[in-house]
Amino acid sequence: MDDIAIRDPEPGDAEALEALITSHFSEGSTYGVDLGLDDPTYHVLVAVEGGAEDGEEAGGESDPDDAILGVMALREFDEPAAVADEMYFFDDPGLLPSAGLYGHLEMGYVSEEATGRGIGSRLLERLHAVGAERGVDLFLADSWYHGGADSPEKLFDAHGYETVHRDPIERSADECPKCEGECVCEGALAVRRVGGEGA
Repeated sequence: MDDIAIRDPEPGDAEALEALITSHFSEGSTYGVDLGLDDPTYHVLVAVEGGAEDGEEAGGESDPDDAILGVMALREFDEPAAVADEMYFFDDPGLLPSAGLYGHLEMGYVSEEATGRGIGSRLLERLHAVGAERGVDLFLADSWYHGGADSPEKLFDAHGYETVHRDPIERSADECPKCEGECVCEGALAVRRVGGEGA
């Protein structure tokens, strides 16, 4: 298996994470990175090259030379309206199934050079475990499904998510950083109950 470490974020990670995330977007797009360092309801995980996980290297610090390969975060919410306020593609809380505690997945990106190494799956599985320990009973993501090889639809399908709502993103392929020939991008809402398929 690849030598990949999954760790908590460090204060100096913000700039590298923003560069990783915006590399997936159209030129000129920006993204403000929240590391959640002081928020017990927000859990950010970072994937880096390396052998030890969770800061098990000597001294508990990661090697600053380890390249950041991916990132994913989980934010907890009690109410569907609060989730809707946080979502990017949708703002209707009526789209959300009922739950006691929602776990909203966000900031899920892997560097293009590291795609196909199972990094997205490892980050998602670790956040599933964190959320289950915290009492999350419904995981969800409002996500950008696209025609590229790294479309999140493949990741969510493989981990037991059901896509419950889709809206097309209408633009030409020339304007899309992922699709070729024809843009097939959609804003999609994917959900997974704790204890459901893939749990």
